[in-house]
Amino acid sequence: MEQLIAELYSPANQSSPDRIAEIQREIQHLQRQQTSWQLGLDLLGRDNSTVRFYGAHTLIVKINACWDDDQIGKNDQMRSYLLESLVSRYLQLSMIPDVPLVLQKLCSALTTLFVKPDSNWPLPIRHVLACFLSGHYVAPNNLPKILSMIEEIKQCSAQQMAALILLIKTFAEDLASLSSTASDEGNLQARVAVNCYDVWLLMQALLDHLLPSLSINNHLPANPSPGQASELVRHLMKAIPFWASRTRHAEIHADNNQSKMIELSVRKCIQNLADLLDHDNLSHSVLQLLISLQQTYPRLISDAINDFPAPICHSRTAQALMTRLVSGNWDADDLVYVEFLEILIGQVDTTNSHYLRIDTYNVAFQQLQQLLRCDGVAAVEDLACQVAVEKVSQMVEGFIDWDPDSEAEQLLHDIAADACQACLVKVRMPLNQMSDSTMDWEPDERAKFQDFRYDVFDFFQSAFSLLGKDLIEETAQVVLRQEGTVDWSIFEAGMFIFTAFSDTMSSDPEIYDPIVTAVLNSAGWTQVLNPSAVIPDKARRTSIRFVTENTGYLQRHSTSLFLILNFLFSSLHFPGSATPASRAVYSLCDSQRSILAPGLPQFMAALDTIGDLGETERHRIYAAVGAVIQALPDEITKAEPLSRLLSAAGRLISIDTLDQSDTEAVLTCCTDAMQTLASIGKGSRAPSETPIDLDSTVSRDRTIWLEGKGASVQSNVLQLYSLIVQKVGDRADNGFIEACCEFVRSGFTEQHPSPFKFSDSVGADLVIGLITLENPNIDCTMACASSFVASIERDGAHAQVSRVWARITDLQQCILTEYESSGQLPSSSFLSSSLDFLTRLFGRWNQGWFQSPQTEGTFIPAMVLGLLVLSEPDTLPRRAAAAFFGAFADVSATDHSSLVGLDAQVKFALERFSPEILGLILRLIGGECARSELENLAECLRRFTRKQAILTKQILREAVKDESRVLSDKALKATTLEQRHRFLGQIDMLRGSDYIV
Repeated sequence: MEQLIAELYSPANQSSPDRIAEIQREIQHLQRQQTSWQLGLDLLGRDNSTVRFYGAHTLIVKINACWDDDQIGKNDQMRSYLLESLVSRYLQLSMIPDVPLVLQKLCSALTTLFVKPDSNWPLPIRHVLACFLSGHYVAPNNLPKILSMIEEIKQCSAQQMAALILLIKTFAEDLASLSSTASDEGNLQARVAVNCYDVWLLMQALLDHLLPSLSINNHLPANPSPGQASELVRHLMKAIPFWASRTRHAEIHADNNQSKMIELSVRKCIQNLADLLDHDNLSHSVLQLLISLQQTYPRLISDAINDFPAPICHSRTAQALMTRLVSGNWDADDLVYVEFLEILIGQVDTTNSHYLRIDTYNVAFQQLQQLLRCDGVAAVEDLACQVAVEKVSQMVEGFIDWDPDSEAEQLLHDIAADACQACLVKVRMPLNQMSDSTMDWEPDERAKFQDFRYDVFDFFQSAFSLLGKDLIEETAQVVLRQEGTVDWSIFEAGMFIFTAFSDTMSSDPEIYDPIVTAVLNSAGWTQVLNPSAVIPDKARRTSIRFVTENTGYLQRHSTSLFLILNFLFSSLHFPGSATPASRAVYSLCDSQRSILAPGLPQFMAALDTIGDLGETERHRIYAAVGAVIQALPDEITKAEPLSRLLSAAGRLISIDTLDQSDTEAVLTCCTDAMQTLASIGKGSRAPSETPIDLDSTVSRDRTIWLEGKGASVQSNVLQLYSLIVQKVGDRADNGFIEACCEFVRSGFTEQHPSPFKFSDSVGADLVIGLITLENPNIDCTMACASSFVASIERDGAHAQVSRVWARITDLQQCILTEYESSGQLPSSSFLSSSLDFLTRLFGRWNQGWFQSPQTEGTFIPAMVLGLLVLSEPDTLPRRAAAAFFGAFADVSATDHSSLVGLDAQVKFALERFSPEILGLILRLIGGECARSELENLAECLRRFTRKQAILTKQILREAVKDESRVLSDKALKATTLEQRHRFLGQIDMLRGSDYIV
C-alpha cells in the first residue's frame, strides 16, 4: 500500500492518467481486503502524512463497506480495539504539527464509526474530551460528568483545543451531509441529539477560554495566540448551525435542567460570537453565521441578541461595509452584508402593516434605500441594487393585503417613492453603451443589466398601486425636464420606465392622455421624430417600444399617428431598430387601418425604399400595407393598389432572373417570394374583430373578385404562386413548404370571394398539390389541409373534402404497396400526420368516408396502415394510430340507420379490424409501450369499451388466453389467467368513466 501511495504521487506518473487510474484501482482493492482493518491502523502510525491520510481513508472505507459483512458490531473485542486505536491515534496526532487534512480525515473516520448503530459509542465528544484531560485513552464506559470536565478545560493545550474544535466541526459537517435515509437508520437523530448537551457546554467553555486572546485590551501572554484563537473561533462558527439544528430535538431527550443549560449555552455562544462582528479577522465569518442561523433558526438569534437586528446594523463593520457599497468601492466579500439584509427582510411579514409601526427593522430599511442611492448608474451586475429592488418590491406587493393603516401606509409610501426616484437613476444606461457602434459590454453583461432593468420595470408597476398617478407624473417629468440639449441616457431611462404604465394609462385615457401628449411634445421626442436628428440606437428602440405599447393613444390622437409612422419608417433603415420598427409599423397599420387608409399613396411609395431590409422586416411592411388596403371603403378601390402591391413584390424578388443551377439561391429567393405573398394575404384579411356572416349571400360589391379587376388580382396571385412553386421544383425544403402553407391559409378566415379567399375547388387544388410523399414538411402540410377542411362550410364542400382524403388514401396505398415488397415502412412523418388528419376528419365527415363509391378502397388503406404503425417501435406514430382508432370507435357507435348501406360498411370495418386493433393495444399496455404513450393507448381502449362494449369484451377475453399469443411472452409468464381476467374487469369499468383507470 505504501508503495502504491508513493507511485500515485510520483511526478513520473502524473502525465499518465491510465497509470494513475490503475494505481487507484489497486489501492481500492487493498482497502476492501479482510486485513485492511489493521492495515489502516498501521498506516496511521507512519511518519509520512500522506500515508497517514490514506490510513484514515482506508478505515472510512472499511467501516462503510465492510462493517456488517465483517460483523464488527457483534465483535466486542474488535470494536473496542478499533475505537481505542482511532481515539489514541487522534490524541497522538493532535499533539504534533500534522497536516490539517490528516486530522480532519481521522475525525471523519471517528464520525463514520459513531454513525454505525451498533458502534456502542454513545458520547463521542465527551469521550475524546475525557481522554485529552486524562492524557491517555480511557474506556467509554462510566465517563465523568461533562460539567466536571468543563471546569478542567483550561488544562488543555492550544493543540488539544484545536483538536476538540476540529472534531466538533467535522462531526457537524459529516453528519449534515448524510442523506435523510441514512440519518434515520439506527435512531441516529436521537443519538446525535443526546450529544448536544455535551457539545454546547464544551463550545461555550472553549469560547470563554479563547475570547480573552482576541481582546484588544488583553496584555497578558495569550494561549493560544490571537491568530490561533481567530482560526479556532472560525472553526467553531462553522459547527454551530448544525448543532443549533439539533437543539429542539435535544430538549426532548434532556431533563429540565439540561434543557435550560442547553438554551443558556446556545444563547451565550451566539451572543459572544455576534460581539466579534467588529473584529477585523472574524467579521465575515460572523455575518455568514448570522445568515445561516437567520435562514433556519431566526428565533435563536432574536433570543440571543437584544433588539436584533439593530446591534448588527449599527455595528462598525456594518457601517464600513455600507460605506464601501454605497461608494461603489466594494469587492465580492462585502456583498455578504447585502445577503444578510436580504435574508433578514425576506422573513418579514409584509402583508401586515405592523412591521412598519415598530422600530425593529428601521435601520435595515434605511440601508436598503442607501444601496439604491449610491453614485452613478448600476453596475453591469450590481447584486446590491438587485437585492434592494427585490426587497422594496416585496414590501410594496404586501401592501395589497393590509388592513387600513394610514400611518404605516405613509411610511411605506415614502420608502417606495424614494426607491423609485433612486431607480430612475440606476436604470440609466451609460451613453457609450447606447449606440451599437460604441458599446463594449459583452452579450451576457448586457443581458444581466437588462434583467435588472426589467426588475425595476416590474417594481414600478407594483408601486403604482401605492403611489398612484403621482408616480406616473414623476416618471414623465424625467423626460419633460430635458430641454435644449437632450441627455439621451436620462431620456431613454425615463421612457423605459414610462412604458411600464402603458396598460394603466390606456385604461383611463381621460386622466392620462394629457400626460402622454406632453411627453410626445417634449424636447426629446421632438428630436426623436426629426428624421435628420442623430439618436442613440438604444433611445430609438425604447421609443419604438413605447409606440408599440400605446397604439390606443394614437387611435385617439390621429394627428400624432403619421408623425410616428414617419419615425418608424425612418427607423427601418437602422440595423438595430429595423426589427422593432417593422413590428410597430405592422401593429399600427393592423390596428389603425381605417385611420391610415387616406395615406395609402405614401405607404405605396414607401415600398420602393425597403429593398435594403431583411426578409422578415420586408414581409411585415407588405402585410402592413395590405392591411391599409383592406380598410379602403369599397371593394372596387382595393383591386388597383393590390395589383400594384403584387407588382412591387414581383419586382423586389426578381424570380425571373434566378440562376436555376444555384439551388440555395433559388430556395432563398423563392421562399422569400412565397413569404411575401403570404404576408400580403395575411395583411389583406379583415380585422379579427370583424363579424363574418357565413350564411350571407355574395354582395354585388364583392363580385369584383369573380370578374373584372378583382378576378385579375386573384389570377395574378395564383400565377405568381404557381411560378414560384415551378421554379423550386423538387428542391423544396421545410422553410419553403411552410411558406406555401402560410400562403394557402392566408385567406381561409375570409368570406368568399375575397382577394386571397379562393373557391373551394382552387383551395383543394392548392392543398392537394402540396400533399406528396417527398414533401420535407408534411406535418405542416397536413395541418394546412385540416385548416382547409375546417374553413369550407358551403354546399358542395363534400366533393372537395373527398378529393383531399382521396389523395391521402392514394399515398397510403402506395406506402402499403412498397411495404409488401420491402417489408419496411418509410421514415416519413406522413404516417402519423395522415392518421392525425383522418382523426380530425372523422368528427365531421365520417359518413362521407364510409359512403364513398370506393368505400373499401378509401378506409381499408388507412386501417391497415394504422395497424402497421401500431406495431412499429416508434412511439409518436403509435400515438397517432391510437388516436385514429379511438376516433373510429366513436364513429362506429353513431346512428347511421338513415343512410343506406352505411351500417353495413361500419359493421364490416369493425368485424375485420377490431380484433387486431384491440389485440395490439392490449399487448402494448401489457408491457410493450413507453410510459409516455400509456395514456393515449388507454384512451383508445376506453373508447372501444364505451362504444362497442360487447364486441370489445368478447375480443379481449380471447386475447388474454395463453394459446392466443397476443400478449408478449414476458407478460404471459408474469401473470396468471385469473390475473388477466381481473385486469379485463378493470377495463370493463372504463365504460362509465370519464377517467382512465
